[in-house]
Amino acid sequence: MSKFLKLWLLPPLLAAYLINTAAAADDGVFKVTFDKSYSVTTVQLPNLCHHERAERFCTLMSNYFSRSFERELIMEQTANIDFDDPNFQGFNPVKARQNVFIFFLQNKTAPIASLYALCFQYFDGEEKSSRRKVVTFNFDIESERNLAFADLFEDSELAAMLIARKLEAHYQDTGSPFLPMLVTATEYRPTNFVVVEDGIRMFFAPGVVDPDESKMQSFKIELKDLMEAGPKAKWWPSLAAAEDDAKAKEEGAASAAAPAPAEHKQ
Repeated sequence: MSKFLKLWLLPPLLAAYLINTAAAADDGVFKVTFDKSYSVTTVQLPNLCHHERAERFCTLMSNYFSRSFERELIMEQTANIDFDDPNFQGFNPVKARQNVFIFFLQNKTAPIASLYALCFQYFDGEEKSSRRKVVTFNFDIESERNLAFADLFEDSELAAMLIARKLEAHYQDTGSPFLPMLVTATEYRPTNFVVVEDGIRMFFAPGVVDPDESKMQSFKIELKDLMEAGPKAKWWPSLAAAEDDAKAKEEGAASAAAPAPAEHKQ
């Protein structure tokens, strides 16, 4: 993510607003289109983006996807130019297309606002998308910053290994040629995840972990399977509640087991 994007993403009040209104908002969606020199990007947004306090953020997010796609195209085509070719005709005249679907997720227990976006990209007038990707963001609404995976655990390297093993076991029978590469990348640093109340949910572009290219895949790793890595109670408040309950039970048991004070006789 660019430094510029980190600077303006989700001020705390807006993050709280999105969390509080996401569930109650109209389920409908609307689309905006950006027609640039070499690409056309259409972004589908939830209707809560029509609200005054969310509109600017949604517009910035839409611009981010549109500009990123245009920049990537220019960089790719520039890299492929043969400047010694006397018949060079310039960039591909057929505009590439991108469809982006943005979704907000509500976390009712932790100070986190999350969103994920599914991108389909089309080149050379093709009807079927040849490039698909998923992009996720998790925001700490108290510090106004994007959450990195390392912020979530006491031992983030162990957490990454645990998640990689779960992914490998869950998708090992799908026959995906990309699975070994995905597992290796996850061992290094998990990406495309959102924090949910009882674990972490990973997202994968269509066709990456499953041959079905018609839909995005997701897989939740339960919090109980990550306890060895020390998940932080700030992001999973249920851990603090469980610790308090356990402590209260221990104190109650200790109190019950303590001998009664000796009776004092005069």
